[in-house]
Order: sequence, then structure tokens, then C-alpha cells
Amino acid sequence: MDVLGEVLAATGFKGVLLAQLRARGSGWGCGLERLGTAGFHLIAEGTCWLRVAEQPPRQLVSGDVALLPQGEPHHLAGSPEQAAVPYAELEAAHPVGRDGILDLGGHGPVARIVCGKFDYDHDASQHPVLSALPAVIHVPGMSADPELQGIIRLLALESTRERPGSRAVAARLTDVLFVQVIRAWLDTADTDPQSAPQSWLTALRDPRIGAALSLMHEAPQRPWTVESLARDVAMSRPAFARQFKQLVGVSPLAYLSRVRITLASRLLRDTNRLVSDIGEAVGYTSEFTFSRAFAREHGLPPGRYRREALAQPAGT
Repeated sequence: MDVLGEVLAATGFKGVLLAQLRARGSGWGCGLERLGTAGFHLIAEGTCWLRVAEQPPRQLVSGDVALLPQGEPHHLAGSPEQAAVPYAELEAAHPVGRDGILDLGGHGPVARIVCGKFDYDHDASQHPVLSALPAVIHVPGMSADPELQGIIRLLALESTRERPGSRAVAARLTDVLFVQVIRAWLDTADTDPQSAPQSWLTALRDPRIGAALSLMHEAPQRPWTVESLARDVAMSRPAFARQFKQLVGVSPLAYLSRVRITLASRLLRDTNRLVSDIGEAVGYTSEFTFSRAFAREHGLPPGRYRREALAQPAGT
């Protein structure tokens, strides 16, 4: 079971290419407000500096990717100390061209930055993947594995093409880019455990706890207990419960509840099935139990959640 892929699919996760910045020299700065969604910057050419509150400036060079999972406010600039102008003001002064590039002008070496975001059905603080990640993930292009380097090069190329379907290709590549960046981040857990705090994502690396996570995602409707999960991964109940909580950060049954409610949310949004049928499909024995668990997670009952989701305009 591909747990990461299942979670991303269940939350309607998809990449969106926004625009590109092109600037010359070091006398430029672009300020971006909180996105309300995860965002990323891929340095297609040249260098720039990324500044996020309470963190030292980071130099980004060609081939690097910076992912901001919670969409923190940040600055991109030609030098660490350069003042930043809000993006909206820059866009008003330098309208985006037909090629999708916001050209800031200037003199000197060129920096080109591909900017995108990820849409999904939760806010970043609640998303089961994004909430498990640090505020900034910086993947240096030179240290990335060949697969990620290939995605970076192809995305940088497709973002400048004006061939039919280029933007659609670039958007799909952003989905792949996200997964590859997460893989690269997880690999840092071997050398720097502090960069990868406890979460279900890092727990995927553990053979037995990762197997238990896969079982819950593969068959959330089963009447799982701590005992049955421990038995299926060949562990004693106490050892399994202790190790699961240590690695994932919550108990096995608390995690199972999240899996069920995330799946139920997708079924409520994307199907016409009865609320009672959806509750049964994800493992609840009664509509009352399902509604209570759903409201505990989302703050509103399933029927109201469906009505509000359907009332939202497409693409929001």
C-alpha cells in the first residue's frame, strides 16, 4: 500500500503552476504573504536568497527547490539584506507576460524562479502530510538524486515552453516534484533526526510500524484493535503501542480515526452515497458514531460538511 500516495489522493492534493520571476543583479526583492496553502520555488537559473521569519537567510542556486509546507510569509531577493516589495505591487508595475514570466528587469546575472502551489481540501495546519513537515524544506539540486534532478530540469524547461499542453505537463510535474522532495527530506532522517520529527511520514521508514500504517490505509473499514494490528505486524501489544506512539506521535486508534475521517471526507465531496453508507464503508458501526467522530475532527457533522463543500466554487 502506497500510504503517501493514498493520503495525497484522499485530500485532493494537486500541484498548480503560478508564475515565474525573472530578475537581474542583486537589487530586487519580492515579498509574498501567507499563501494559505503550501508553496514552492524552483530555481531554474541563477541564484537568489530566501528569507523566512525567525530563520537565517538561505541562498538558493540553480537546481534547488524550496518547499514551504505551511505557506509561511517569505521574501525572495537578490541579496540577503535587500528590501522586498510586495508581490502585488511588483505585478502591477511589471505585468506578467504571455509567457507567464514576471520580469523585474535590472542589470547583471539573471535569476529565474518557477513558483507554484499545492491545492488540497484542508488548510495547511490540518493537512496530514503538510502538518508533519517543517516550515521550510530546502533540497539542493546538486545533492538531489538523479530522479529528482530529472524532474527539476524537465519542470524548468516545460515552464518556459509555449507548446500545446506545456502548462498541463508542468502542473503534473509539480505533483511528482512534491513526492520527490518529501523523499529527499525523509532521507535526511538518517543523518539529522532533528530535521524529521516524529510523524506518520517518518514512521513509514520503520518496517513494522510502516506495515501497520499500510494495513490501516488499505482496509480502514476493518474492526482494527491494537491487539489485531500488533499481531499482524508480529509484535506484542505493549511493544507495538509504545513504538507506534513514539514514532507517529499518536496512538494507533487515534491515527486510524484520522484515516477513516479523511477517506469519509473525500467520499462526501466526490460521491452521492448516503452518509450512513459512507460511515459504514470507512468502519463505523452506526451513523451516530460516525457523525460524532466526524464532527470531532472537522467541527461540523458530515451532512453539513457535504453541503458546504458542494457550495464552494470549483477550484477553491
